[in-house]
Amino acid sequence: MKKLSVLWFFALVTVGISFLGTVGSGRASHMGAHEGPGKKKDRPLYIYEGNYRDEINSLKDQFKQAYGYELMDLDTGWRPEEIRKLHQTFAQLPENFYRIGKLKGFYRASELTLPNSGSGAEELPDPSGIPAATFPRFMTVYRQTHQQYQVALTDEPLRIEFYNSMFYKGEDDFANIVHHEMGHIFDLSHGFLTFQDDWLNLAGFRILHLPALDGKPDSDFLFTLVNDPGIAHYSPVSQQHLPTYSRENPQEDFANSVAAYRHYPYFQYTHPRRYRFIREKVFQGKEYFPADTREYAVIILERFQKSLKENNWEEVIRVVREQSRFANNTIEAKMVEEFQKVMARGASPDSDEQLAKASCYLVHPRALEIRQELLAARRIQLGKVFREQRCQIISKKMFEGDQARWPLMQVRFYRENGQAIVQFLDPAALTAYARGYETRYQWKLNVTTPRLRVISAGEALEAGEPKGAFTLDLKKTAKGRYKFPVNREVVLEVRAVRSHAHQSQPLESEWARLRLVVQPEFEYLGPKGASFHILYPPSWAVQP
Repeated sequence: MKKLSVLWFFALVTVGISFLGTVGSGRASHMGAHEGPGKKKDRPLYIYEGNYRDEINSLKDQFKQAYGYELMDLDTGWRPEEIRKLHQTFAQLPENFYRIGKLKGFYRASELTLPNSGSGAEELPDPSGIPAATFPRFMTVYRQTHQQYQVALTDEPLRIEFYNSMFYKGEDDFANIVHHEMGHIFDLSHGFLTFQDDWLNLAGFRILHLPALDGKPDSDFLFTLVNDPGIAHYSPVSQQHLPTYSRENPQEDFANSVAAYRHYPYFQYTHPRRYRFIREKVFQGKEYFPADTREYAVIILERFQKSLKENNWEEVIRVVREQSRFANNTIEAKMVEEFQKVMARGASPDSDEQLAKASCYLVHPRALEIRQELLAARRIQLGKVFREQRCQIISKKMFEGDQARWPLMQVRFYRENGQAIVQFLDPAALTAYARGYETRYQWKLNVTTPRLRVISAGEALEAGEPKGAFTLDLKKTAKGRYKFPVNREVVLEVRAVRSHAHQSQPLESEWARLRLVVQPEFEYLGPKGASFHILYPPSWAVQP
């Protein structure tokens, strides 16, 4: 069996691990705020009534009897209220999620730790406040000897780890995360459904080969699966996620679909093929929301108008929150028109505040104008509006001070029909669009020897409502002389530049960089309908 090149720009495809950090939020301290020595003496001594350890052990036993899984402590122990919350969340799942044979159980830790990229032995704390993660991780390799796409899982138990930030989530977010992670568990324990033709064809992912820098014709190479930027919508995501989260890989798309099936009432209309797959393959036909044979636009607008007419702002926000998972300019334009009618009638201060909060969920640029007009007329207070987390996330301060600087994600290079293509994700694209920014994507190509210098550059405008994924044909978008050397190491850089009609200076993201060597005979795109050989860990006695 041939080995991977040592000069590979090494990247484990850790799509088996779910990263659910909240956009723009800091990490909450598990122990609470520091009070200082002056207040400590005034605090009454709290005495826990009963035997704390016996109560925890009893709750752990009850959980195992009900669902078949151990609750284990790592550097942090399970607390009674945490176990009760997890128990209630599991009760919302059908029985085929219980007693999955290879699932070791659920671990309680303070935070996610990742292997040190240096020695590989020491572990480093992860700073992003991720609430939970599913293991094992895996790597995807094409083995020339076997002419085979292999998915190799790391030798560790099938498990979920829950971290401190998880237990600061509200009830809905907590359940969504647990069900998302159990989607990964279901996938892994059922022979990796996400590497099977049915899911890949439905979801629109394709194989992309990743050549080594010093690759030879008969060398093994890594591969990945990339989304199709031409598809408008992948699985809907929670408010905890980046809008491009489902596009990252088939595993996240699948886990988000599992959570959507259980939590989002409009999933059956916006993504009917995914809904049917999850209903039949995962939830054994069990459904949670009533069906309606009408089109999605008719259903969502009728419920939206009804809740507005009844002045039921809680339901209005619920409806627009669901619509935000399926961005559609036509539907949102009609919602904005209804909001403008309400605003023109001169509603109460409370209605103005709720109207502003609800508008935050719409990415149509006219939704921002509603908030700006209400603020200019002193009908709302920003402090109260920003109590809605969504309003903070898409605020001017958050976007211009943070999101606009994010580098583009998952930058991939490939050759198709002889043309050089770069593909990437832009997680800030929808917020930029909602705030009235025009986005241009700039690229530059550098040779590294005898010195680093630019040999070609170009840019392209993102037209229309963004999807979060984009491709650039380097030759078509080049400005001036275009040159792309083969069999020579180059560095490709890409960034987003966002301009606004009322701002003189554009907002520029950090450059995302990719080091590569173009090999003319290398086949970058894998075949459709390829089969994947799953290599399970030796410690898994019986393979699925």
